[in-house]
Amino acid sequence: MSSPILLRPLHLGMALCLGLGFFASEAQSTVSASAVDGSTQLLSGYYANGQTGDVILENDLITIVISAIGHTTYQSLNGGTVIDAGFSQNRVDALGELYPYFDDNWPRQAEYTSLVIVDDGSSGGPAIVRAIGHDSFNAALQVLTEYSLSDVSQVLSMTTSVTNSGASNISSYEMGDAFHWGNSQKYAPGYGFSLTGTTAEPWLASVADGVSYGYCGPAGNLWGPHGSYWSDVNVTTAQIGPGETVSYLRYLVVGPGDIASVATIIHELKGTPVGTVTCSVTSGVSGLPIAGATIDAFDTSDQPYLRMQTAADGTATTTLPTGDWRLVASAWGYDSAEQSFTVTTGGNDDKLFTLSGPGPSVIAIGDTLTVIQRPLLNIPAMVMPGDTLEISCAADPATTGWAVELRHGAISIPLSMIGATYDAMTLWWTVSAIISPVSLFELYDLRVTADGGIDDTSWHAVRVLDTYKSDYYFVQISDLHLPDHQFSDHGATPEDSTEIVDFREVIADLNIIHPEFVLITGDFVNEGELEDYLNWRCYTRGQHELTKLEIPAYLIAGNHDLGGWLNTPPSDGTSRRNWWRFFGWPRLDNPPPGAPLRTQNYSFDYGPVHFTALEAYVSYDSWRPEIYGEESFIPEQMQWLSEDLAAASASTSQVAFYHRDFAGQIDLNSLGLEMALSGHTHHDNGSITSPPYDLSTNNVCDGERSYRLIHVSSGVLLPQPTLSAGSSGQNLEVEYYPANDGTNELVTANVINNQPQRFAHAQLRFLMPQPATSYQVSGGTLHQIDASDSVVVCYVAVDIQASVDQTVTVESIATGVSTNTPMALHLDQAYPNPFNPHTTLRYHLPHESSVTLSIYDLRGRVVRKLAAGLRPAGEGTADWDGRNDAGQDVASGVYFARLSIPGTTLSRKLTLAR
Repeated sequence: MSSPILLRPLHLGMALCLGLGFFASEAQSTVSASAVDGSTQLLSGYYANGQTGDVILENDLITIVISAIGHTTYQSLNGGTVIDAGFSQNRVDALGELYPYFDDNWPRQAEYTSLVIVDDGSSGGPAIVRAIGHDSFNAALQVLTEYSLSDVSQVLSMTTSVTNSGASNISSYEMGDAFHWGNSQKYAPGYGFSLTGTTAEPWLASVADGVSYGYCGPAGNLWGPHGSYWSDVNVTTAQIGPGETVSYLRYLVVGPGDIASVATIIHELKGTPVGTVTCSVTSGVSGLPIAGATIDAFDTSDQPYLRMQTAADGTATTTLPTGDWRLVASAWGYDSAEQSFTVTTGGNDDKLFTLSGPGPSVIAIGDTLTVIQRPLLNIPAMVMPGDTLEISCAADPATTGWAVELRHGAISIPLSMIGATYDAMTLWWTVSAIISPVSLFELYDLRVTADGGIDDTSWHAVRVLDTYKSDYYFVQISDLHLPDHQFSDHGATPEDSTEIVDFREVIADLNIIHPEFVLITGDFVNEGELEDYLNWRCYTRGQHELTKLEIPAYLIAGNHDLGGWLNTPPSDGTSRRNWWRFFGWPRLDNPPPGAPLRTQNYSFDYGPVHFTALEAYVSYDSWRPEIYGEESFIPEQMQWLSEDLAAASASTSQVAFYHRDFAGQIDLNSLGLEMALSGHTHHDNGSITSPPYDLSTNNVCDGERSYRLIHVSSGVLLPQPTLSAGSSGQNLEVEYYPANDGTNELVTANVINNQPQRFAHAQLRFLMPQPATSYQVSGGTLHQIDASDSVVVCYVAVDIQASVDQTVTVESIATGVSTNTPMALHLDQAYPNPFNPHTTLRYHLPHESSVTLSIYDLRGRVVRKLAAGLRPAGEGTADWDGRNDAGQDVASGVYFARLSIPGTTLSRKLTLAR
């Protein structure tokens, strides 16, 4: 822990002047500080939040954006904070924000009231920007932060001074920064990328495509808690008497996209004795250098310290503190190689790695189960405000200080605690909290904290509903076989991701269709043994894909997830243990008396319908045959199923879902089940017209991309025929004009539904710029608005009709702007359609424009040109009589009308039925 630096009291109200450059050095300085006066100065990237009026600090190497007072992003209170940082060569930002954080008590922070440029850099630098304000919890603590950037430097120096203008002594006052990491992945020596909970480390780093960040103080360790995308970092602790000022210094380093580049600068900033190591990685097959290879440095405790990445010439250079190190080089398609050596102060070492193949790269492991055991990403909770959320947690029986919050993007909702009870028979805590009123009905991450450093987050674990719908649909999918359906002993390699692509196409459809939830009936991964073996990270990669669903997903295991394979080296039981690590539950290995089941089974309710999930498998590796036998279900599962269904006997309908009933043990009639959903066969089986429904659904993998909707009306189940997302995702698509990226005030979505299925409860998300007072929507209904971030999300409910194209438009209406602003380009659905032989097309032009309206056949050939040339703004019509340009009748079939103006094209499907 570093000691505080005592300074004389600061007069925070003094007038501050701009540096006018009267003492410019002979050499032209390239560092500058200025107010942003145009978007061309700003950085790019999803988390780039800079705007006109902010302050930009930059030199030839890095660019930093400080938010103007009043420009708040994420959790900062009033601007004056670091919101963007990029490497000047590509000007890409991946950082959410960084702001001073006090007393280890988030969201306590600096609340700034003024921001000035003290030195614009023209005098030779450094360029200095100063933010002035106070502690958000105690206005008597005045805060001044200076951001300083020198010429030819990758380091932003940040000095924050806190002055006690009150009469009371402030003791044990912790000072640091709060990070929103944006889309950069955080890293720390000793932890690597698995950085969660409360930690202590000498420095932090993060990486993203095209940019990396480093953070440290001049001496000592950092400490504090971390979540999935945030860190609350403490740098020092101080006593501040009345009239006294305490300051702390820290550095933000910006690099080109790897950890080694920022770690080397951090070593210099902290004065760490180091040596230099240069690594070269070549292919043992071709002898050529391998670009993009990773070299991980491990310390004497075998903990990760930093990671290098090779350039185009196959080399990477870094500095390492003096001592003993182990380097591991890896790359896609090659086996890893390692070397151990000793670093001496000022030494220079060259290390050559020759990699043989095939072999995988090293992928950071995903989110394994620690504290939260339910709800989870794969077993979420659906609740309404006022409901009690019960959370199962694994923790020491003496744990105290439990707290719960929900998080979605920039939204954080602390929940009121009811209590926490430890059950010595089940070895789990039950932590209970009341769901608070919410401004956004969405899928939330669940964060649980407690004394003793407990801090765990479960992604997408809680869906807050505005109501339980009586008319809705849910979806079943099965047999994903991620990442590829080939086996490791049959030539498959880690870069094989065919089934991930299939799953993404299904996800894209489901996010549009917007069912209440999805049931995934097993064979989620192809080889459950390959998480750690060769570092293929099958479960990690599957988990990452699952987070792309914008709806709750209930996942249950199948034989590929659990069964193991005799032809692969990992020991028997590895597949099942991997499932326990990611999806639940570790206690199944040696269950306690109060929860004796060794299989994962669970249930939940949605309104009057009860859903029961059963683990199903074939024990390919014959692990623990005395327990699991050859195939599920074991007797204890069947007993549990009977008890679970009996307890829910008042339900209008009961649904069981599992991978497959291998031994024919499930009798729907005797169990009182209205429906059973399964997979495994990679075919559709069962009748959708004769209840009780015993249905198997076709697979997602192998290009099938299948999913089944089940319509529920007042508790009555109405299964639908299985659908496919299509070979290129073409069966249900949404095209946005212009881009739906938060920069356009008027956006039109062209919904193309080639499915023979109506999706009555579909939802589209329109990203709109701030600020706006209202939104004008056509073609749908505005359901809710999320204005918590720099980009507003408008949730629009759409009734998508079967086998038609339709448009939805959202326009942002600013203060004082008339709501009758001309709409965007529109092409209405032809009427009548189907037709014989005449139909009419209506369109709307937002302004006078050159127009082309033509009819195309399925092969993309022009059949008839209906309109061409300059047309005035407003409404227009065109008739088609079913003839081509030669005046000949065309055959019955499907055609497309395509309307184009410069920069935009819309299309509609027509059916001619003679």
